[in-house]
Amino acid sequence: MKEDSLTLRGMRNLLPDEKAKLNRVESEIRRLFKIYGFQEVETPTIEPLELFELKSGEEIRHRMYRFKDLGGREVVLRPEATASIVKLVVREMRSAPLPIKIGYVLNAFRYDEPQYGRYREFKQGGFEIFGTKSPLADAEILEISSRLMEGLGIKDYYIKIGHEGVLRAVLTNLNVEESVQDRVLGLIDKERLTEAFEILGPLPKGGEAVSIIRSLWEIKSRDPDEAVRKAGEVLKNIPEAGDQLENLREIIELAKASGVGGFLVDMGFARGLDYYTGMIFEVYVKDLKIAVNGGGRYDKLAGLLGWDIPAVGCAPGIDRLSLAMDEEAVPRDNLVCMIVSMVKEGDIIAASLAGMLRMKGVPTLVDYTRRDVS
Repeated sequence: MKEDSLTLRGMRNLLPDEKAKLNRVESEIRRLFKIYGFQEVETPTIEPLELFELKSGEEIRHRMYRFKDLGGREVVLRPEATASIVKLVVREMRSAPLPIKIGYVLNAFRYDEPQYGRYREFKQGGFEIFGTKSPLADAEILEISSRLMEGLGIKDYYIKIGHEGVLRAVLTNLNVEESVQDRVLGLIDKERLTEAFEILGPLPKGGEAVSIIRSLWEIKSRDPDEAVRKAGEVLKNIPEAGDQLENLREIIELAKASGVGGFLVDMGFARGLDYYTGMIFEVYVKDLKIAVNGGGRYDKLAGLLGWDIPAVGCAPGIDRLSLAMDEEAVPRDNLVCMIVSMVKEGDIIAASLAGMLRMKGVPTLVDYTRRDVS
């Protein structure tokens, strides 16, 4: 048997130092659950295929680990957590008072091309708020994302923020069907603008759509006021898009009031999941060219499962955050006591003493080698 056949590409073993960093990220996420009032839940690793065919996005649908179980059902290893969490809330928590604040730490699986920070099995944290359209909830998700970075000692980061509702309002105003919107925004997410415009161009108002989307795409600024002003000029003849832009402005103002900074407003920004309806964002770290966190508002996803309830949230990438952390940010377990039994007759005393110390919570090792300590 070849050695390589025992290790699947994109999967990995975690050595003690790597696991310690992941544990540190998970601990910080759970600390924030308590501070912000989120209840932690867990969902199955294996889910029905149809759950992720609803609105997970074309890219994810093509990258799922899917198979038939022994009962002949089409199932998948969950490729992301949000759809599973929405199903849990819709099916199990309808009687809970609103808003419902759910947290999670889960693994997920995608058949992506492995590269730095991208694995085929990975861990996601999550903060999801159900039952409110208040921009205060959107701002709180941004605040949590900022506090998570600070809690992990990651200082050189920025928050790229946009609003999928603005883009969808433009396309809806120009009579672009929702299924076509999904395809176009998926291509914009991958920065494949030419292909997106090739889809829009032949439509009755395609030329106008291309012109507006291109103008929005060019608006990128670390000054939120400047970005909103420029976008307002582009959208002045589309009131519905202007309303969405005002929502983005208010969210940013609320987040800034809670101490969040480092925004990069990108008005042409889209995310690859079809369910986003409003504010969207991703968090980036200098020298790490991949997002370490991302999320946004998705007011229609729960409705597809039977409960029309708005929602907003984010899913920090635990593996990626661990890569962004300095080694100094991981506390080391310092051994307090080692017991050495020099002769066999001392083993009973060593075992007894070690047991008493451990019961008191004192980290203790017993040496098995009878080594000479002189």
